[in-house]
Amino acid sequence: MNRILISIFQAIYIIYMLNYFKTRYSLSHPATYFESKLLYHPIGVSDVPISNVCKLGHMLSWYLGGFVIIRSIFIENNICKKLLKNISIIVLIFTIILSMLNFNVVIYLLPHYILEYYYNL
Repeated sequence: MNRILISIFQAIYIIYMLNYFKTRYSLSHPATYFESKLLYHPIGVSDVPISNVCKLGHMLSWYLGGFVIIRSIFIENNICKKLLKNISIIVLIFTIILSMLNFNVVIYLLPHYILEYYYNL
């Protein structure tokens, strides 16, 4: 039960940081500027606090949060532990790769990466 509770907080953190957290400062590099509506994220300092995460990040945060909770429920009930561990590593790798498109997301997800590393060892 303890792992499920931690996963719920982890999922809430992921969804909050990637959807609702707002700041004036963007850590994104100009080389990662995309004009696509799906991949657009602001670069530089804005006058008012805004979300510096692209629409793709907003959408995928819900899936990642759901995955974290569902995975912990399955592991807690001893269902497909080894398979889930392998899938978790793949999801973590894709999360790290996609977050490199926006350095704000890399910073926001550092606690998630640490927990995933701890749980997947």
